[in-house]
Amino acid sequence: MLRSVQMRDQIDNLFKSIEEVPLFYIESGSRLWGIASPDSDFDVRGFHLQSKRQYFDYKKHRDIIEVMDGDFDFVSYDLDKMFGLLANSNPTVFEWIRAKIVYFNELPDWAAFQQDLIANIDFKALFHHYISLAKGNIHLMESGKKFTYKTAFYCIRGLLSADLATRQLIPALLIDDLFLQFEKDNEVLKIAKVSLERKKQQTEKEEVPASKQQKILTAIREFAGLLENTAPESSNNKRKLESVLTDYSFNLKTAFYLPH
Repeated sequence: MLRSVQMRDQIDNLFKSIEEVPLFYIESGSRLWGIASPDSDFDVRGFHLQSKRQYFDYKKHRDIIEVMDGDFDFVSYDLDKMFGLLANSNPTVFEWIRAKIVYFNELPDWAAFQQDLIANIDFKALFHHYISLAKGNIHLMESGKKFTYKTAFYCIRGLLSADLATRQLIPALLIDDLFLQFEKDNEVLKIAKVSLERKKQQTEKEEVPASKQQKILTAIREFAGLLENTAPESSNNKRKLESVLTDYSFNLKTAFYLPH
């Protein structure tokens, strides 16, 4: 609770020095997933409205705010950028709107809006995001550039999430809940659980011993190969999703920008 209050204060202080208007901020990354290491950053993500001056100006203004201050890693998109990503079922921002660690929320009728977004997500987009995430980490491990427990775990988390997307199941954010979405342990699940414990106990950069690397890489490659050709078809009504976003944006902007 204390950390949430401190983070809210930090967000408030940030927006005292800029003219944008904060709307919604959550904890993303390892802390949201329940896999933080002792030295993990606080990855604060969300979105804002441009000020009235910016919105009505003929010039285009920045659509992202980024701040890195110690372990405070902050990224904020403006409303149009955020909603454009949601309209395409972008999995990264889809995780943001489902986050349970919420530091700041000034959005009206949030619960109903959130459920409308979840109900209209495209599982095909989820699958391709998570399988791509896994492949990127496989490449890091194969190249020898980065074979840490964190890399192995992030890779497997991507594979498990992609597997669930093929069955049109939304991958849980909290890792313990994600594991429970699988009825039986397979080899990559066992590796994930071991890697998770090592990641939690050690620093972010702890390398997997060379004697264990090949076994882990083989299991991951085999699981990724099984998933390669199982991408689901587009599962949502994109027009419905766009309608939900358009209506919400219109109401929010009307309330903020137009005189009463």
